[in-house]
Parts: sequence; C-alpha cells; structure tokens
Amino acid sequence: MAEDFYKVLGVGENASQAEIKKAFRQLAKKYHPDKNKGNKQAEQRFKEISEAYETLSDEKKKKEYDMMRKYGAFTGAGSGAYQQGFNPGGFSEFYKSQGSGSHNFNFNFSDLSGMGGFDDILSSLFGSAKGGSFRRKSGFRQPSKAPDLTAELTITFMEAVKGTSKIITLGNTGKKLKIKIPQGIEDGGKIRLAGQGQIGYNGQRNGDLIITVRVMPDQNFTRKGNDIYTSITIPFIDAIMGTKAKVKTLTKTVALTIPPGTQPGTKMRLKGQGLTVGSKTGDLYVEIKVEIPKKITESQRKLLEQWGK
Repeated sequence: MAEDFYKVLGVGENASQAEIKKAFRQLAKKYHPDKNKGNKQAEQRFKEISEAYETLSDEKKKKEYDMMRKYGAFTGAGSGAYQQGFNPGGFSEFYKSQGSGSHNFNFNFSDLSGMGGFDDILSSLFGSAKGGSFRRKSGFRQPSKAPDLTAELTITFMEAVKGTSKIITLGNTGKKLKIKIPQGIEDGGKIRLAGQGQIGYNGQRNGDLIITVRVMPDQNFTRKGNDIYTSITIPFIDAIMGTKAKVKTLTKTVALTIPPGTQPGTKMRLKGQGLTVGSKTGDLYVEIKVEIPKKITESQRKLLEQWGK
C-alpha cells in the first residue's frame, strides 16, 4: 500500500503550493543523503518526499492524484477503482505506465519545469549541480553525478613558472591530497580533480573538485603569455657612455650590453630567456631606467655646463 503523499509531506489536502514547497524544503534538508551518509532509512525517506513533492507541486499531476486518491487507489479500500485499472502500487508507477514504456531515461535540468522548482530548492540547500543529468528510477529523480566543488589555491610567481606540488585538505572529507601544479600555469588557471568533489550516493558518480590557481605578483617580473618583463636601473653616465649591466632572468644572471646613448624607457630583448611552456619559449624584455643624481658636486656642475655648450 503506497503512502499518502499529503502525509509524506505533512500537509493538509487543501495546502497551498507555498505550504507544499515549504514542507518539502524542510524535509529535504533533514533527510538529504549528504547529511545522512550511510543511512538507508533517510535515503528512502528522501526518495518518498521527493516523489510526493514532484506530484503535488504539479497542478496537473496533483489533480489526477487527488482523483485517484478519492476513489481509493492509494488507501487500500476495496472500491471499484481497482477493477477500472488503477494501480494501487503507487502514483509513480501509474505515470510510468502512461509513457513510452521506457522507465529509465536521461534529461537535463531544463526538463524539470513540471517539478515546481525542485532543482532550485535542492540547489539552494546543497549546492548547484548545473549541467548534470538525472535518471528516473522508482519514481525518484536523482543526478547521475554529484555536484562539483570549487576551491582556490594561491602560489608564488616562481612556483607558477617552474611548476610545483601542493598538499591540500579536502573540506568535504578531510582527506589530504597531493596535487601537481603544471609549469607555466597562469593566474586564474583551473585544475580539475575528477571524483574529488561532492560525494555521490545511491549509484551516483562523485563530483569533481575544480581548483582555481591564483598567482601572486612578483617584485622583479611580470608576464604576458610566455614573455617575461623586468627592468634595471643604471646611472645616467652609463646611459650616455654605454656599459654592461647584470640582469636576472628566470634561471640565471646574464650580462647585458647597454649601448652608448641609451634613452630612459628603452626596452631590450633577450631572446629565449622567457618562460617555457611545452615546446614554446618566450623572450625576456628588459626596460632600462636611468638614475638622475639628486645632488652633484661643483666640479661636476662645471663639467656639465661645459658639455652643454
């Protein structure tokens, strides 16, 4: 004998849609498998309230259910309804019999318009599962994959350049996991860890964990694609006369030849000294800054005056 849907949700026969929705929300929060891991009774209860809400939140289904209920299809009463073909095994079985004959089918969230916001309610309680597909089984629609989880991880500029490994703790299980950060990852890059998201139940696949990597700024380097940018400051006399200056690259220190008469803001390229990602290596661009002395001696002033004539 199937349980009365109104009793399942704990509402009266004349309950409004707002009251039905409120009752479902409270019960779904209480009995959701994510909050009752391993509890088969809670899982079964969640299926029952989901089926009840699916029916009572749809005006068409609700009217048909009320009619069948009125004639004893769900009470076990010995009415003539049984002889007329009503199925006392449950309203979900009746609805299955009206379809194409296939009791297992996939559909997307866009197909849930008849459930009165069922997916919106569960998403607000337990997180979004957009893009997942649902499977109907025994009158209960459940995602074939649990929702993905998201997290952020901050690393240094040089860790991003060289690649690194990090140990993270999964908030949903407390499990420690070593993840590899690939060489050359950019700020905002994402790493997907399959099966490390929200834990699935009742045959669901686990969701994924999607990590967004944040790269901290560096005091010496900036990046555009595979090219690296830096700067050095030289005395103005060296800019006039020319010199050799030491420049730090990503991996070593090199001597850069500064030609005579180099102007402030000049950018010089060191080919192949940028970032390597895969088979491509960028260049290093060095901006030349010129230091102007704030104070000079009297003899220096006279020399400059003579030089300027």
